[in-house]
Amino acid sequence: MKSKVLTFIMAASIAMTAVGQVAPIKIGLIGAMSGTNAVLGDWMKKGVTLAIEQQNAAGGINGAKIQLIVYDDAANPTVSVGLAQKVATEDKVMAVWATTNSSSALADIPVFTQYKIPQLTNGTFDAITTQGSSYIFRVCPAGPAYEDPLVDYLVKKGNTKFAIIGDTSAYGQGEIAYQTAALTRNHLSPLDTEQYGIDDKDFTGQLTKIFRAQPDVLLLASSEVAGGLVARQARQLGFTGTIAGGSAMGTPKFIETAGADVAEGVYFTSPYPGNQANAKTRAFAAAYKARWGEDPEVHGANTYDGMKMLILAMERAKPLTPENVAAEMHKIKGYQGLQGTFDYDARGEGIKATNLGIIKNGQLTYLEK
Repeated sequence: MKSKVLTFIMAASIAMTAVGQVAPIKIGLIGAMSGTNAVLGDWMKKGVTLAIEQQNAAGGINGAKIQLIVYDDAANPTVSVGLAQKVATEDKVMAVWATTNSSSALADIPVFTQYKIPQLTNGTFDAITTQGSSYIFRVCPAGPAYEDPLVDYLVKKGNTKFAIIGDTSAYGQGEIAYQTAALTRNHLSPLDTEQYGIDDKDFTGQLTKIFRAQPDVLLLASSEVAGGLVARQARQLGFTGTIAGGSAMGTPKFIETAGADVAEGVYFTSPYPGNQANAKTRAFAAAYKARWGEDPEVHGANTYDGMKMLILAMERAKPLTPENVAAEMHKIKGYQGLQGTFDYDARGEGIKATNLGIIKNGQLTYLEK
């Protein structure tokens, strides 16, 4: 598979050899810009780009502009590793976003650890930060933080008959494991668990099998597009129970794919409290919409948070080297981001809390804690 390369130059015509000019600071971004998960790459690119453009307008990092180099791995771990090698050895980046998908993020960790380059991701698979690397940083909570409160809430509402459907990626398998563990904590077990490939479009076989068990709740361990298709096909097959899932269900893409009527009443969890939650999220939402012509969602918000913290780490690093930037990322404590307060630990985890929500009238509506 050939990868598409898109390069965004945040600082125009910066010549490294020109007298009096400062070389740009290169940041890599590897993610799904094509395929089923392309929306994730688009959201990541937009959140990161907005933060970079704001910083460059304010003077960059000690006078140096930031240059973003974007690569498409199409959510393919093999392609992603090849791009990681290129970014690390040829592009000479200060840090890298890698990647939008947990499977690829996990595959890239050895490369960036070898070259001592900070790697940021919004992949939620919990094993991402258990590889012993001090160069990986998650910019959102790990998977259990999404599924634990969701399952607990649904059990408290009196539900006891759950079934799970998810994809075979690291993300999907992780979500299935977290949902199952949350049910076990509540002295329950799924009536059935079914899986599918990340690019599948027809789920009637798995759903027909699930519905023979007569669940009251269908838990989705799915991406935005697949989750929307699963929900739609579940309703077409006559399922009238509750549909719920993690962060992917709390996005405009899920609503668009499922259709507003099918998405109505679907529960989700998200670390981002919504565009109107407070002054910080309102300012971000206004800037994002002015730049991109659309309202932001959770992925744009968490990558914006991560880029702002990376900028802070680069400003603090003395001298400015990838290894020193990673060290400064670990020192970030009490940072007030769009998603809440970040306190990075040795593993690269910075934030743990999520918010519970439900889709009402085609809108993401957050429930009080």
